[in-house]
Amino acid sequence: MTSGLAVEFEDVFEGRPAELESRARRLQSTAEAISRAADALRDLVDDQRSRATEAVEESAAEASAGLRRARRRYGGTATALTTYAVELAPIQQTARAAVEDADFHQARSLRMQDDLDDLRGDITLAEAEGGSTDALYEELWSKSDGAAYSAGQVEEARRTLNRARQEIWDAADRAIDAIETAIEHGADSWGDNWDQFWEGVGDFFEMVGEWASQVLSVVVAVLQELLSALVSALVVALLLVVGLLVVGLVFVLFGVVGLLVLAAALAIALLAIAIGELLAGPQQRRGDTTRTAPTGDAEADALADGGEARDYQDLMEQLADQDRDGNEAATQIKVVAIRNAAGEIISWRVQLPSTQNWNPLNTDGALNDARTDVMLALFPGVPTQYEQAVWDAMTEAGVFESDAPIMFTGWSLGGMMAGELATNPRVSDRVGSVFTAGSAIDKHYGDMPPDVRVTQINNGIDPVHTLELLGLDPIDYVRFDTDWQTYRPLTWPLHDAVMYGAEAERYLPEPRPGDEIFFAQEGSGSYEEAYIAEYTRGS
Repeated sequence: MTSGLAVEFEDVFEGRPAELESRARRLQSTAEAISRAADALRDLVDDQRSRATEAVEESAAEASAGLRRARRRYGGTATALTTYAVELAPIQQTARAAVEDADFHQARSLRMQDDLDDLRGDITLAEAEGGSTDALYEELWSKSDGAAYSAGQVEEARRTLNRARQEIWDAADRAIDAIETAIEHGADSWGDNWDQFWEGVGDFFEMVGEWASQVLSVVVAVLQELLSALVSALVVALLLVVGLLVVGLVFVLFGVVGLLVLAAALAIALLAIAIGELLAGPQQRRGDTTRTAPTGDAEADALADGGEARDYQDLMEQLADQDRDGNEAATQIKVVAIRNAAGEIISWRVQLPSTQNWNPLNTDGALNDARTDVMLALFPGVPTQYEQAVWDAMTEAGVFESDAPIMFTGWSLGGMMAGELATNPRVSDRVGSVFTAGSAIDKHYGDMPPDVRVTQINNGIDPVHTLELLGLDPIDYVRFDTDWQTYRPLTWPLHDAVMYGAEAERYLPEPRPGDEIFFAQEGSGSYEEAYIAEYTRGS
């Protein structure tokens, strides 16, 4: 399965019931063999007559009793797992049917959305030419109904998958209870029982361990993801409440006139910011190129290799360095060419810093400031000086003299800029990957080319990634593109580069398949050639 719902509910399709049932049958066979051994020992005890065999009678009886206890544990566990496997198979069958139905209706809904856009254009043209629009409006209403119906079917499939997930959790709980009961039966203590049960279990240990890792650990992970998403929703609600309280306070203190004055002041301020971004350009302060190419000096090469990014955690470390080096005085943009052993450019990685200058009146400091935050949140699509600086840095580095694929990466404001640039027609056919952390980029989902791998890590208590504001459409809430992956930890501190680096390592210790090309590979002869430029605001 490759659909978005299949990925979102991948835990529903874990467990492999057929194999689980097969292994449970083998476990049941082991239990029956243990039972036969216990019977044989019991017969040995019953048949002992001579004084010479009295010495072994007590040991044989004890061994028989131990085997009978082991038989109950093996047999009880096998029965529990068999029952779970039998329950799991039809649940997964229903879930697969729901995913297929959702895929059909999602594709139909997207087609109809395109048709609706065309129809709206036809209606506008007909009205401008003074022609009749009755038939066009009838078709528009019909397709709107069809799109709404398909959207409803997608939601129904989601509800079916949620029910399937709950049914699997319930079945797993019953299996766990049965296994615990079987293991605990006849034990002198939990510690004794645990040691006795797991010693020498062999294949059973492997099977239960696999089952637990595939089902129970996924359940825990999904619960954490759901909790993080819920916390994010609560953060958004809290921000809305705070905003309404501010508006209400202004109304109470100054009435309608006060609200109008506040709105006018905000509008004027935002317009001034937008005009300022359009009229002025960034000023480059410096531009340097560094390379980690092998030199033959073992010590120097080892030091250079240590500075290369191998994974997403290393990316976060480099982004944190850019924040620190540029700080509030300058914006440090890093454009990295990944070259193979022959020196050929195989990919580009564009690294963008987060907000460092919080002065709303900043005129000559860093471009990654509060003004750019406002622009990306409220005026997506309007070029900022920060964006112009990135294009300049990419040009100076030679990105447009190459056809190699591009990765945009950043965290916080840098991630927002990465999403903005990745959907720009200037490079959209070359973008292969976007990696962000704590960044509001969901608004770009509908515009992102479908073959771009997008990787987000968003802390549930971090409000920054929720500040989408303008540009977020209903289609941006749908995740049917399996290349768009979002990871939602729930941790502290709430917004921090080091924290996001640690979470990147926890979720993705290795680059996602396809992203390896954007990292220099150790021992392959590939290396980084980084163009590092610093810019300040122009006026």
